[in-house]
Formats: sequence, structure tokens, C-alpha cells
Amino acid sequence: MNAQHITCLNGEFLPAAQALVPVTDRGFRFGDGVFETIRLENGRPYQWQLHLSRLNAGLTALRITPPAIDWRMVADELITRNGAENGFLRLTVTRGSGSKGYLPDANIHPTWVMEYLPPSAPPTNPYKLWVSIIERAPLAALPTNQKLAHGIGSTLALLDARDNGCDEALMLSGGKLCETASSNLFWIKEGTLYTPALSTGCLAGTTRDAVLRLANISTQQVVVEVDALATAEAVFLTNTRLGIWPVATLVPEGWEYDPNHPRIVELTLLLANDRASA
Repeated sequence: MNAQHITCLNGEFLPAAQALVPVTDRGFRFGDGVFETIRLENGRPYQWQLHLSRLNAGLTALRITPPAIDWRMVADELITRNGAENGFLRLTVTRGSGSKGYLPDANIHPTWVMEYLPPSAPPTNPYKLWVSIIERAPLAALPTNQKLAHGIGSTLALLDARDNGCDEALMLSGGKLCETASSNLFWIKEGTLYTPALSTGCLAGTTRDAVLRLANISTQQVVVEVDALATAEAVFLTNTRLGIWPVATLVPEGWEYDPNHPRIVELTLLLANDRASA
């Protein structure tokens, strides 16, 4: 992060290097919070309301009282102060400081931070995807449809993928296809677009939502095992940073896919146009 970028911490705008939270904050101690990463297109937050709705759903799921903030006013000011055209806003809300072990004190005040993150270069090649032994927690264990502030499962899965020469980690949940460590999962077979259902515990991704909204082919949200990918024609991943990114190989199965499948090319163009017109 560039220390010269301006960050907003609890309503105060200051250089990123000075935006510090205490070690007593439960976000630091326990990952007790939620976050959103919002894409900027021509200085405008893409899918703003969808991100805000998911943020509030995450806070509700964690029983954190949402701070009384005009988030859009803060976002517009942060964009202006950073002279930002493209890149990302990262909004984090933790429960704040005050606890007896895991149990939070009553009536503590949330900590919130909004950061500007500059754009980063996309990958250069289609991904090699590793089937990780690390599984995603089911919805009965954690509200995984939202962006929780702790990500150790994803971290371990990505380390597992790197150890095996791959770019991303496919994560199952109860033996069913769920998502990857940092993306939603899609595949194409016989003219139909498939993605794991939210009931698997996958993230209710905003780019996932855009793809389902923009796709002009049949779509199905399914609960299936990894063998469903054995006969897929194409596999791709979606998230706020990558947009749509193709998968070439699933390891260790050795299954290969067409990274230039016409439907991937079409969906990538549709998403780019939707972002530009937002």
C-alpha cells in the first residue's frame, strides 16, 4: 500500500501509514468483522448497492450493530482525495475493542476503515486450479455467504495450491463443489452455465451476481461433486479484482478446459460493458 494514499479511519481522513487500529481491536484479535472490496470504474463504485447490502447482511449475521455512517458520502470524499479513477475501495467493519476472551463486551463501538487500493496488473495466463484438501466451512458453521474478516481457510488453501505449482485452490464443502480460495466458480457444458448454489456456503459474490444477471444462456445453481467438472468444456472464476478469469487445467485430475471458449469471451465483454455503463 502506498503510504501517501488517503484512508478514512472512523471518519478521519489521513495518510494510509497513519491509519492504525489498537491491538485490542477484535478484528485484529479474532478476525471479528466483515469487509467489502468494491471496484472503481471511471471514479464510480461498481455495484455499490449490492456491496452495501452484503456488508449489512454480514454485520447482521455477526450481530454487529452497523455504524450510523453515510457510506457513499465517505466513498465519494475518499475517491476525490485520492484522485482515484480506477482501482478499489476496501471497506472493513470490526466489532471494535472490548472483550472478555471471545465474548465481546456489551455496547462496544465498531471500528471502520475505508481504503483506496490502486489497480493491479492481471495475471498473464489462464489458471492452473488445485483441488485443495482444505474445505470451506458450511453455512451451519459460519455465515460464509458474506465476506468475513478472517480468511485463514483461504490462506491455507492458497498455500496448498502454491506448494503444488498452481495458481488457485478449489475448495469443497462437505465434498461438494463450493468456490475457490478467492473467487466464485463457473463452468460451461452443452450450452448451460453452472455455478455452485449459495447453500454450499460459497460467497454471494457481486461479480457472480453480475455474470448470472448478464448471461444470455441457460444458468443453473447446483449442488454437485467435483466430477461435474470432468466433462466441462470451460471453467472460469469471478471476483471483483479479476472480473472473469479462465481456468486451463484442474490438478491433480489433469482435466483440461478451453480458456478461449466463445462464452467466456462473450461474458467478459458483457461484464466490461456493464462496468463502463454503471
